[in-house]
Amino acid sequence: MRPLLDVTIRTSGVHLERILAANEPTLVVFETPDCEPCRSLHSPLDELAREFAGRVLVVRVEDAAQGWLAARHHLSFVPTLVFWREGGEQARIKGNPGREVIRAHLEYLLVGGSRPDPASGQRHILEACYGGVAARAGGVEPSHLLERR
Repeated sequence: MRPLLDVTIRTSGVHLERILAANEPTLVVFETPDCEPCRSLHSPLDELAREFAGRVLVVRVEDAAQGWLAARHHLSFVPTLVFWREGGEQARIKGNPGREVIRAHLEYLLVGGSRPDPASGQRHILEACYGGVAARAGGVEPSHLLERR
């Protein structure tokens, strides 16, 4: 029986792989505590978690500035919203585009069809930390953090 989760799940990058391994349709929101566009997403995400309860997991990962996590998921901005289904990324939004755009992407995640138009919104450049050394994504170095999509 599929769990009925009607709240946003808050987790760390360490546990994210276990959540994604469940192969449930999932919206993963990568954020950092100091990001205002991230904070302004909290209420809409909670509303969408209730609306899509039992059909989509809504997961907030608050430690996106960890270097290994930023590199593994190709993060250069926060918030970054990644829509997962059947073990793979289906769509990505950089920034906070608003509730209705996120909702359209969740519908696409569930029923397929034509992919919603690419979206973006207010965001911050991610400053990731590698072994105690801060690096700014989107800059010249380190090159493995540069946006690949």
